[in-house]
Amino acid sequence: MDCWKVKKLQAQNFRNLGKDVFEFSTGINCIFGQNGNGKTNLLEAVYLLTNKKSFRKNTGYSQMINIEGASPEIIIQSAFENEAELIAYSLRMTDELEERYLNNVFEKSKTPSTSVFINPFDSYSFHTSSTFRRQWFDSHLALIDKEFKQVLGRFQKAIRFRNSVLGMGGRNVSAQLRAIDEQIAEYSSLLTRKRHEFLHDLNQHITPTFKAIFSEEHKLELDLDSMFVHWDAQKIFDFYRHQELIDIKAQVTQVGIHRDDFIFSFDGLNAFEFCSLGQQKMAFLSLIFAYIELFRYKFTSYPIVLIDDVSGELDSQRWKKLITYLETKKFQVLISTANENFRQELERIPESKKFFIEHGKLK
Repeated sequence: MDCWKVKKLQAQNFRNLGKDVFEFSTGINCIFGQNGNGKTNLLEAVYLLTNKKSFRKNTGYSQMINIEGASPEIIIQSAFENEAELIAYSLRMTDELEERYLNNVFEKSKTPSTSVFINPFDSYSFHTSSTFRRQWFDSHLALIDKEFKQVLGRFQKAIRFRNSVLGMGGRNVSAQLRAIDEQIAEYSSLLTRKRHEFLHDLNQHITPTFKAIFSEEHKLELDLDSMFVHWDAQKIFDFYRHQELIDIKAQVTQVGIHRDDFIFSFDGLNAFEFCSLGQQKMAFLSLIFAYIELFRYKFTSYPIVLIDDVSGELDSQRWKKLITYLETKKFQVLISTANENFRQELERIPESKKFFIEHGKLK
């Protein structure tokens, strides 16, 4: 995978952003401004270009279009660079279509790069919600494993169909479930194996990453909480046969890999139950940067790293260490903040590029 770095970006009719041309550094880019002025919108524009979706939940064209714009369409134009090469990449969205162009040629699927978004609120959601954890791991694994992404989509479609069959009931429900469960068993076996391998790979990076960022010795470890680990498709299929009457009575699939969870331990203890908010955020940040290292290991290049004000639960010493860590890495960073003290530390980074945004416009 070729991961280019974003060099220039201009948005039209995208949220509150003006038509300014942002010219980014290949290293650290600091985005300053008060809350509500468009810092996160700029990060979202980069994410939308590179990941073909927003990082905001339940967001579509109608939420992203600037209703005060001159025309009923969103246009985002950009240039990406990779060493000495430069390519143009653009996006045009209306209520009915989405078109992407690479060097002015229509491009259906390929994007020039991938980006990882770090949200200040995700740490709390990650530690408190099993659904959020599962979605986080699945979405990030899908970025580095196309087969996982494809099979996960088929599995989710099959589970929805199975639940609709259970909900309708009827005489033939058992025969219908048997046919569906053969597919679900195959998908479940493969997806569980890939989730387990993913955690094994992440565990090679997460403890060293925590030490590299925060200069503290702690053992961080991830585990898959699933009864289906090491089960083959036949064993999973047999399980669903035994589970059939229970599911028919409940009218929903009560057990499956769509309900599995991930355990995050900090020195052998559950991070949510025994860690402070600061430790939880440190652990979560270490997980993300461990994933970024794993990404580089698999593709020999880094994703673009988008960081939306993470200074919340970290004390000043810890976010200073985070800044020092970012300075040592070779990935492109776009980091925003409204925190004045955090801003002062970011401004001290040599050779970083600074942007000040007010009411969606570049000052």
